[in-house]
Amino acid sequence: MSVSILRILNLPGWNYKMSYDGVSILAPTKRHATHLAHSYGDALSETALKINGKVRIKWRGCKQPIEFYGWMAAQGTPATSETAERILHSGGAVFCSQLHLPAELLYRMVAAAENERPVSIVRQDNRKQIIVNQPMADMLQTPPEIATQRVMTQFWLPEDLAELEKRLQNNRRFTWTYAAGLNEQAWAILTTQFEAFEVEGIWYRQGTCLSTPQLVPIPPGAFAPAA
Repeated sequence: MSVSILRILNLPGWNYKMSYDGVSILAPTKRHATHLAHSYGDALSETALKINGKVRIKWRGCKQPIEFYGWMAAQGTPATSETAERILHSGGAVFCSQLHLPAELLYRMVAAAENERPVSIVRQDNRKQIIVNQPMADMLQTPPEIATQRVMTQFWLPEDLAELEKRLQNNRRFTWTYAAGLNEQAWAILTTQFEAFEVEGIWYRQGTCLSTPQLVPIPPGAFAPAA
């Protein structure tokens, strides 16, 4: 590991150890752990590559550690067994269909796995829903493998989706009550906290549902094929 990381790990409250499968870091708090992941993600991935293992960051009371694998630093495509869905050993609490997972998305996966409310993340460039936690999959009544492949234009009326994206441009975080599709057979009124964020030049939106869906009749023009 780099000298900068070792200096941090030798500070009071930090600890680390080597094992057969890599390096395990114990941070004083979750905030310290996520700061380390944000600041030194590339270096931690390089370390995992060099030791042919993984680097795991945990903290007191941690349920889902942050993990870095060697393929994150490698140029090649990761093997199927190392896709983003398996980066977190979360007991099926969060699911992702995107192979390349920067530290910011990894952190958000950890947070989603620990959140009791339904959480999803959508890429804005292709409007594909790439991350859902288990509560969101349950709310959508959709297997996560399918939910994380959805193009979300199919589950919004065009005018409502245009309004959402306009709001995201003007305000990075807001709460909105609207109607949208849960699945191909159900439309509902929802109240969701939306947040826009950027990672490596790509914009995403995260939605955290704050209400129990209220089913309403499916409106004309719903579930139209994606453009």
